[in-house]
Amino acid sequence: MAKSEDLSASHALLVAARTSWRAIHDAAREGSRWFAIAAVLSLCHALVPPAEVWLLKRLIDQISAPDRDPRQLLLALAGLTVAVGLNFSIGYLALTASQRTGLRLGWYYRAKLAHAAAALEPRRLADPQVTTDLQVADIAIAPMTRAPGMALQLIGTAITAAGLCVAIFSFSPAAGLLALAALLPTVVAMTFIARVEARGWPPVAAVQRRSAYAMEQLLQQRSGTELALLGTGHKVADRVSREQRQGMILLDKVLAADMRWETAASVGTAVLLAAALWALVVTDAGAALAAAAIAGILSGLSAIRFTGHAFGNLVSLAPQAETYERTVTDASHQARVRPGARAGRLEVDRLTVRYPGASGPAVDDVSLAVERGEMIALVGVNGAGKTTTINSIIGVVSGEAGTIRIDAQQIQAPLDPETSAKFGLLIQEFGRYEFTVRDVVGLGTSAENYSDDQIWVALDKARIGGRIRDLPDGLDTQLGQQWGGVGLSGGQWQRLALARIYLRDAGVWILDEPTSAIDAEAEAEIFAALQQDKHDRITIVVSHRAWTLRGMDRIYVFDHGRIVQVGTFSELLNQPGRFAELFAEQLSPQP
Repeated sequence: MAKSEDLSASHALLVAARTSWRAIHDAAREGSRWFAIAAVLSLCHALVPPAEVWLLKRLIDQISAPDRDPRQLLLALAGLTVAVGLNFSIGYLALTASQRTGLRLGWYYRAKLAHAAAALEPRRLADPQVTTDLQVADIAIAPMTRAPGMALQLIGTAITAAGLCVAIFSFSPAAGLLALAALLPTVVAMTFIARVEARGWPPVAAVQRRSAYAMEQLLQQRSGTELALLGTGHKVADRVSREQRQGMILLDKVLAADMRWETAASVGTAVLLAAALWALVVTDAGAALAAAAIAGILSGLSAIRFTGHAFGNLVSLAPQAETYERTVTDASHQARVRPGARAGRLEVDRLTVRYPGASGPAVDDVSLAVERGEMIALVGVNGAGKTTTINSIIGVVSGEAGTIRIDAQQIQAPLDPETSAKFGLLIQEFGRYEFTVRDVVGLGTSAENYSDDQIWVALDKARIGGRIRDLPDGLDTQLGQQWGGVGLSGGQWQRLALARIYLRDAGVWILDEPTSAIDAEAEAEIFAALQQDKHDRITIVVSHRAWTLRGMDRIYVFDHGRIVQVGTFSELLNQPGRFAELFAEQLSPQP
């Protein structure tokens, strides 16, 4: 779509028509029954003002006729009563039917977006623009569910205006055309309102997102508790207040411009309607027709005014709807592949990675190899290149030089589903998914047919099975105090994350600080279990704890993006170098 500030009236009409067509198409497919009801009711509601013109004129003619026919008079009165009486109820029922259509569209749009987000490759999720588009698409869902109703409103208004024109035209062509033209000021005003809102809403939305994020920190159980203990929640509350005030100021400017254009449209509409009534008077159409035309025009005026909002909202919605469609279309819906594929050898050969804008490479000429049954470790200070190497292996970043191979087959970002299925990854910022225990552990695999016994085995290997057995509902226990569930310590959450990796049972395990939140005794048990069953997989551990490195087959020491030492724990400890410097304090005798 062209930039909104360049919208002409004709372009605005085209954008509104395109958005309306998309909304009607989705509504007819996903909420067909209620949309059909809404469409029929909207049509009936649109025909009421023209019908009132004919019925009121007929009634007045019967009243003023010297030889009135009581039967015809009664029919005219009954018809007008029904039309007027049903006008509001039909409008309400049409609105309700549109809302019920919107409920079904909301389910459809949100489910579609959720599956699209779930299908995105890790590399794409690391792109800030992709995550921004996902947020915009999510925000767009609410107005998109209202779009079919707005589209019906536009169509209904066109029918009302055309019907009034036809009803009045036969008595006064000028009055009929002027009644139809009364719609134009609203269309023009909403074109300019759409421009104003298109420029004004992005900064408003950005402020609102920041405010919502700050508010979430106060409302979430973990972050809210931390802030309460620190006594600094008021600082976050002040941030919410500042962001909300800024949003209010920005939105107030948008609404002020809307009011100016709305006022201009109202004046223009009133002038055209007055001209239509004057045309009736000067053409001597008669009191009956004049009264009927006035009643019909006043009845249709409400529909015409509300249509302005519908038109403007459809134009403003178009960029968001296009972002939604692009987001759900671009997501690669890959077939699910069950993890567990074995790997015999993983090789990284002379890998170099440079991030955009960086003065030097994050990883420079890195080579390593690991066989099935081996457990190796990557160590180094933060920023030494360990995480970049890991991200290259799993396909999150691409290298500018070098190769990565599994069983002599070269792999590169983004990984295909079969290759991704070979990896089991536990990162430091592991997810604390507040679902049931069964669901939390089950997130480790895309397979659907795992058993409770497999979950218990994974929990036991992660040394948290005993704790889960003590919970009131076992595997069906709800986790997360904000949902009325059981609260867990940081170490227990980390063990659940490790249990997911055990259930996944992939061929290559990459464990980034897998026991950072766990006490020393449990840590020893976990690493002992990892050593006992390492024979069937490749295991790569990133760790800053000296104790966890003792059983490693090899340790790769990173410094400034390069591997500067390789060896076993004892070999590296007994020679001068970066390894001894890194762990000197941990390994020195304690007083």
